[in-house]
Parts: sequence; structure tokens; C-alpha cells
Amino acid sequence: MKQTALLAILASCSALTAQEIRRATPVNSPALENYDNPAWVGRVPNVDSVEVRRAELVKPMGSPAPLPSPVSEPTNTPASAVEDPKNIRISPAGGERNSANSALDGANSLYARKLYDLAIPQYEAFLISDSTSAARDVALFRLAECHRMAGNSAAARAAYEKLVMQFQSGEFAAAGAYRLGEILFSESLYQPAAIQFDFAAREAKEPGVRLAANYYAARSFEALKQYPSAQDHYRSVLASEGENPFRENAAIALAAIQLKEGQKQSALQTYEFLANSASAPDVASRSALQAGRLAMELGSMDKALQIFDRAGSNEKDPTLKAEAILAALKLRYDSGDFRGITERSDEIEKVIPLSAQADAFSVLAAAWRRVGNEQQAKKIYDRIVLEHPSQASAEVRYQRLLSLYSTKDARLVPEVDRFLANTTDTKLAASASLLKAEALFQKPDYAAAAEAYAPLVENPSLKPEQRTASLYKLAWSQDASGDTAGAVRSFTAFAQKYPDDKLAATSVLQRGLARQKSQSYEQALADFDEVITRFQFSKEVEIAILQKALTFGQLKKYPEMASAFQELLKRYPNSAASAQAHFWLGWVAFENKDYQQAIALLDKSRLLDAKNYADRASLRILLAQYQLQDRAAASREAENYKGGVIPAEVVLWLGQGYFEDKKYAKAEKVLLPLLQSPGTISTDLWLLISETRSALGKYEEASQAAEKSIASASNPTSQARGYLAKATAEIALQRTSSARQAIDQALFLQPEGKLNADARLISGEVFFLEQDYESAARAFMAVSILADDPKVTPRALRRAADSYRRAFKDDEADKALKELSERFPSANQSAGT
Repeated sequence: MKQTALLAILASCSALTAQEIRRATPVNSPALENYDNPAWVGRVPNVDSVEVRRAELVKPMGSPAPLPSPVSEPTNTPASAVEDPKNIRISPAGGERNSANSALDGANSLYARKLYDLAIPQYEAFLISDSTSAARDVALFRLAECHRMAGNSAAARAAYEKLVMQFQSGEFAAAGAYRLGEILFSESLYQPAAIQFDFAAREAKEPGVRLAANYYAARSFEALKQYPSAQDHYRSVLASEGENPFRENAAIALAAIQLKEGQKQSALQTYEFLANSASAPDVASRSALQAGRLAMELGSMDKALQIFDRAGSNEKDPTLKAEAILAALKLRYDSGDFRGITERSDEIEKVIPLSAQADAFSVLAAAWRRVGNEQQAKKIYDRIVLEHPSQASAEVRYQRLLSLYSTKDARLVPEVDRFLANTTDTKLAASASLLKAEALFQKPDYAAAAEAYAPLVENPSLKPEQRTASLYKLAWSQDASGDTAGAVRSFTAFAQKYPDDKLAATSVLQRGLARQKSQSYEQALADFDEVITRFQFSKEVEIAILQKALTFGQLKKYPEMASAFQELLKRYPNSAASAQAHFWLGWVAFENKDYQQAIALLDKSRLLDAKNYADRASLRILLAQYQLQDRAAASREAENYKGGVIPAEVVLWLGQGYFEDKKYAKAEKVLLPLLQSPGTISTDLWLLISETRSALGKYEEASQAAEKSIASASNPTSQARGYLAKATAEIALQRTSSARQAIDQALFLQPEGKLNADARLISGEVFFLEQDYESAARAFMAVSILADDPKVTPRALRRAADSYRRAFKDDEADKALKELSERFPSANQSAGT
């Protein structure tokens, strides 16, 4: 039997322990031991009190009200005793119990008048004298109550135990079980207490007794960690309608058990019940917040958001209101509703109290960042730091640095330094230092970036990939800032430490370029070969072959350079460096005097990349055509050339060709640019310009050019040619005196030879212009005597014949023509035609 087991347990449990005290459930902790009763819920009644008390319910506010007794008062109870709220009625609620026993009547009378000491022997006498009375349960209960009121705790306990042992049903047995349960509960004897409260809950007819018994039964089972039984009794408490001071406390305890047992869905329902029904505002608010969090954990984000929004709009307590609004903000952020947050920007500032603004603003700033508005995010972060410095966590300050970085704010570097001076978080410090290095790298301030990257390459607070990237960028920054030796060391460290990294080939290539820059050409070639052989399938191979070729060029190893460029074109026919390769192959062919090959390669280079190679290749092509004496091709090339000054030697050659082809305007056009560069002006240039201008009828300019030719001449022959050119121009200007002076100077400088003959021929023209035809004829005939030139002599004979005829000496004229026909028959024939 349960009651027999109870007595055995009671016999072994004699020590008293402290009574448990519980309070309202904190929202932030699901641990059962943290869920204590609200302050307005009283303790279990103290059985050692001498005050006359009844089994009590505890009301939410004010003084505790008595539990209704399961029995009613006897008929002879004084009115004053009935009205005393702490007296227990002695008759069942349905009417007075009949007893013929005078001892029982006397005991009841004394009990009703609170004469407990006098009532005790009367009840004991009754119980001894009548062991079969129907009122025996009443007598045992009231005997126990008298002992309790008189302070006889042990006797009271014994009477309650005897009552529950002898009676397993009935209202007085239920009341006795409840009283015994109180005693056991106060002694932390939860197992027997649970049995008594459970019995009372089942047998009591009074709703208040059943309610209290269910509650304390639940408490006992909970203390025993018998959670299914505890939950059943707590649910019975919650199901009780009407006045129920245990409802909120029972719901709080039930939710705590459900959380401990992992029954989150059930706990959510319980917290929702509390949020909607609790009379204590703080319990309702905290329950709503806990319900929202549980809904989040269960994936019911919409429901959680509704709960938080409702709590935030209805809550009066500013702290709890802020907590609800902040929870809603974080939920919107976690669910990706960043626009929903930013659209509430003004509302957030209005409703969030000052104490919670830092947290709310941090979520708002993060949302602005997620929608791509870094400028707005930066403004919010600045406000947090300026207006709430004590609440600005290291994480928030770091997020602000991210916004400064994203907006390329010039304050970033000094702000990072300030952050590093104040933070103790090594991970955030490392991340902030990396931001600084990246900002300097992008600026670019490579020297400062190298200094910033240096301590990061071995920083354990960074991710491995961040340390790897930091080492590579350290090397790059050192190279870009002129620290070539440092760059070589860092690129070497990278290649050795991360041989399988995606940038391993690049690091070896960059090391080669750094060595190339420092003129360590042989080491550079070794690096390029390593890339070509070790990383043969990487994109860096193409660049390595190109740089290998250029390095050979620096070493003046042109055959090796050409071989490398040929390998590049063979392996990468569509290489971005194809134009460069063709140019340098053309350059090598030119140096090897293979001008035709040079022209073909150079032409291909400018076709592939006109921007970079049109002018350079065109000049080389022009020089090759000059070497081949292909004047027609060279002329076309020169006309299209826009790369600057063509070498004077080539220009003179082109100008002479235009002159000989009687393209005098083109000749002048190509020759004149040379006059802009004093270093390229020569006697031959002035002479050719003079002759060209004479051919164009620009005689005054031709005479001036001839004078400059004479002035710049360094030998008699050149001077003589200049004088002849001047004489020709002066004749055209009909300045015979000046012409004769020039001719005389030429004859003096060239007493014989072709130039002498030319001078005499021009002298004849002077006489002819002066209409001294006989002197002109003699001068022309002198040329025929002194020269036998197929170009000059025929002209002199014809001019002599013309002069003789004008002097009316036809016979002499005929002789001259006869001599022409005999000495130069073909010239005479062509002249005739």
C-alpha cells in the first residue's frame, strides 16, 4: 500500500532542509533552477508555526487567503469562530455529521472555541472509546489540527499520518494528506510529499484544495525530476478555471520543464499562453520574448516576428520594449529582410530608448551595408562611436572600419591605428591590420603597404588564405616600392612555403621580373625557365617565354632572343605579345641584313598592334627599303609615316628621287622638315632644296638656299655646285650680274671637269639673256670642246646653234648641228623628234 510505504519513508527521513524558493522565469535562461516563483507567491506553510492556520492558497497580491476547509463547522460553533478566516470548519460542506458520542461533541465544541489544549484529550478519548465510528476521520483530522495549532508538531504529524493510514478516501483524509504533504515538502522529502499531494488532489472535493494539491504535487515531482508526472499536475493547475493564483507560476514551471526536456514546441505554446494571460506585466512581456525566441529556433520566423512586433508595439516598459524591437530587427536581418530594416530607420531612432540605441544602430548599419549603401552605413557607425562610445563594442568598431574601407574613406588608416591601440581582441586586431594593409595597397602606397603586410604573414589570428595573400602582396609591394632585394626574398618564401598554391607560378615569375629589374639576368632566366618547365600548363608560361626573350635581348644574345620569340609564337600563336615578338624578330632580321624578312615581320607587328608598333615598325621598314634602294616603296612608307623625323640621309635620298622623277612639290615637302632640326641640315640638303625650288619657279627662295649651301660647304666641289645653283636662280630672276659673279666663282673653284663644263654652259645662258649671242655661242661651243658628256654636250651644241642663228651666222649654226649629228646621232634624232 502507498500509505505503508509512506510510513517507511517517513521513518528514514528525519532531517529538515531549507525550503525551495522560486521566482518568475528569466527570458534568457531555460535552466530549471533559474525559474523561481514571483515574489507575490508565498512559501509552503511552516508547520512549526503556533499560529492557528488553515491549509492556504497564496494569492497574487496582498495577504495570503486561507484555503477552504474540506469540512464545515458543527452546529454549536459560535458565530465569531465561524467568521474567523483561519479556523477550519468541523463539518462537511454538505451538512453537520451526527454523533451520539458526547466526547466527540464536547471536543468539537472546544475546537470551535479554539480551546485546542482542552479539545485534545476529548478527541483522544473519543478515538479510544469508539474505533468504529463514522466520525473517526473527523476526530483524527481535528486532533491533528489541535496539536498543530497548539504547537505540538510531532503529535500533529503523527495524527495526520494515522489519518491517512486508516482512511484512503474522503475529504478529511484528503485534508490530512495535504497537511502531511506540507510537512514533508518543507523537509525536502519530495517523494512522500508527492504521494500525499497527489492523494489530496484526487480526493478533495473543494476546488481550492485540489488546485493547491495539484500545484505542490507538481512541485514535488519536479524536484524529483519526474518530469512527466510534474507536467501532468501543472497542466491540471492550468486547466482549473476561475480564481487561480497558481496559474502563472505553474505555466512558468511547466515551460521550464518543457525546455529542459527539449519539448520546444510545447514550451512555445506555454509561453504564448503566459504572454496572453499573465496578470503580471513583466511575466507576460518576458514570456512573449521567450516565445519569440523559441519560434525562431523552431524555424517559425514569421510567427516569431509577429510576436516580437506585437511585444514591441504594446510593451510599456522601455527596457522590454527595446528588447522586443531589437529582437525583431535581428530577426529581420537574419532572414534577409534588409530593406525592411532600412525602411524603419526613422522609426527605430524614435522608439528605441537611449540605452539600446547602440545595439539597434549596429543592426541598422549592417542592414545598410547589405543593401549596398555603405555611405549610410558609415554615418550610422559614426553615430554609434560618437554618441555611444561606451556601448560601441570592438566588433561594431571593426564593422565601422569595414565601411570606411568600402567607401575608400581617407580616415581609415588613422582609425585603424586608433582601433589597434584600444582593442585587446587579437582576431579583430589582425583583421583591422589587414584592412589597413589592403587600403595602402590600393592607394597605392606600396612602401607603407609592405610595412603593414610584414607582420601579418605569420599572424595566427588570420585565416591561412589571408596569411598566404599577405605574403604575396608583401612581395609585390616591396617590388613596386623599389625594395627589389626584399621582393626577391618574399617571392622566394612564398614559392617555398606554398609550392602548390595557385599563385606559386606567379611568385616565381615575379621573382624573375624583380631579378631582371636589378639586372641579375642569369638568375632571372633561371626563374623564367622554372616557370616554363615546372608550371608548363599555367598561364604564366606565356609571360615567362616573353620575358626570357627580352632578357636575352638585354644580354645582347640576339639569336637566343629570336629563338625564344619563335617558341612563343609557336606555342601561343594568338599571344597578346605576338606583335612584340614579330617586332623584335624583325629587328633581329634587320640587324642581320635580311631586309626582306625584316620588312615582312615588322609589317605584321604593326598590323597586330598599330598603337604600339606602327611608328617603330614603320621606321625600321623605311630603313630596310632604303637599304634595298626601293625608292618607290620607301616613298609610300614615308608619306604614311607619322612617327616623327625620318633620318636625314633617307630624306635626302627620297627628295633626290622625287627631284629626278620631276615630282618637285613632293621633293620640297619631304625635304623641308629637315630644316627644323639644325643637326640634320647639310650642304647637299640646301643644294637640293635650291634646285627643287628653282624647278618650282621659286627662284628667290632657290637663290637663298644656294647661298646657304655655299656658306655650309667645306670643299671646293660643294661650293662650286652651290654657286652654279645660285647662278641658275639668278638667271631666272634676270639678275645677270649676280649670275656672272656666281659663275666666275664656280669656274675658279673648278678649272676643269664636269662642273667646269656646267659653269660654261650656264655662262652661255647669261650671254644669251644679255642678247650677246656671239659670246653665248662661243661659251656653248667651249663646252662641246671641253666635255664629251652625252647629257651636257648635246645640249651645249644645240644652244650654240641657236645662238649663232640669232647672231645671223647660219653657217656656224649649221656646223654646230652637223657636229651634234655626227658625235651624238641619237641625241640629234631625239631632238628632231
